[in-house]
Amino acid sequence: MTLEEVLADVRGEAAVLRANGHKAQADSMESVCDRVRDCMSPYLDWLTESEAELASGRSGTWLKSRFAEWMDLGMARLVPQGRRRAARQYRRCIIPRRANRLAAYEAGRKAAAA
Repeated sequence: MTLEEVLADVRGEAAVLRANGHKAQADSMESVCDRVRDCMSPYLDWLTESEAELASGRSGTWLKSRFAEWMDLGMARLVPQGRRRAARQYRRCIIPRRANRLAAYEAGRKAAAA
C-alpha cells in the first residue's frame, strides 16, 4: 500500500464519519491528512520527464538510465498517454536539485494559464 492510498482511504473513512454525524472526528482526520500531504509533498508530487530535466539540469538520457531502478523503489512510474507510449514520471524527492529553474518554469506556466 502506498502513502497516496493510505491518505485516500483515511479521507474516505472521514467522509463516512461525516455522513453519519461525526463531523468533529472527520474534520480531525482530514486535518491530519492535509498536514501529512503538506510535509510529504516532495514524495507525493510527480514530475514529468521534462520537468525533471529542468529541476535537475540532467539530460533525459541520464534520467532514463536510472528509471528502472527508481521504478523498483517506487520513485518513478509509467503513466499511459492514450494511444501514445506511456510517459515517465519521477517523484520530486528522487530528482537531484539545481538552481530553482523549475519554480520559474511553474510560475510561467501558472501565469500563462491565468
